[in-house]
Amino acid sequence: MQELIKNVEKGKAIASKALIDNEHTENRFFSFPKGGSISKECYEMETPFVMLEGSAEIVYNKDDEKVINRGDIIAVESDIEYGVEALSDVKLFNILVKAD
Repeated sequence: MQELIKNVEKGKAIASKALIDNEHTENRFFSFPKGGSISKECYEMETPFVMLEGSAEIVYNKDDEKVINRGDIIAVESDIEYGVEALSDVKLFNILVKAD
């Protein structure tokens, strides 16, 4: 059986891990403290964020921003710059969907 979830050791704290990375999708898990951030980057893929814990601001385009909280999902369109700024301790999934 092919292993789909990679790079996660049971019982070990992680800050950033790629869980699935193939020709169709990339799934990443992030955990960082209040004030932590992911710098703005541009991706050719649509990108939903799923907030598992905490609150963060998704900053995209030049000046657009959206606060997401636990349980929220936001999708960012492809080919724009975006980043994440933690407003509290954060745990979230970032899912990059590659278009055909």
